[in-house]
Amino acid sequence: MHEFSTAKGIVETILTVAKENGAKRITEVNLQIGILTMLNPEQLEFAFQVLTEDTIAKDARLNISYSPMKLICKSCGLSEDVSVNRIKDSLEVITLLKCPKCGSNDTEVDEGRSCNIRDIRIEKDQTS
Repeated sequence: MHEFSTAKGIVETILTVAKENGAKRITEVNLQIGILTMLNPEQLEFAFQVLTEDTIAKDARLNISYSPMKLICKSCGLSEDVSVNRIKDSLEVITLLKCPKCGSNDTEVDEGRSCNIRDIRIEKDQTS
């Protein structure tokens, strides 16, 4: 269950950043996840809630947006984003690795495997 370890890294990072910025509470976390991470959003959110239970991030809203996969064809040079809307399930990704222009299987995935914290919203402690 890599959602738990991913959520753990997210929580550790946001708590560190919040502390460095004098936060008394984290209210919102915005993530951008590549579609190839294969992270289940429901499991990620559940793990996030469990891990933030006794922290200043308790009850913080977790917003997840998805970034496309970028496919590059080594045969014809095509560079194309494959959006979330074109992928119905994770198994379908395998078929998308074929170049839509020339049909070559000599392709490379350039983007779509990252999970990034875009920003967090905090309430500051007014005494610090």
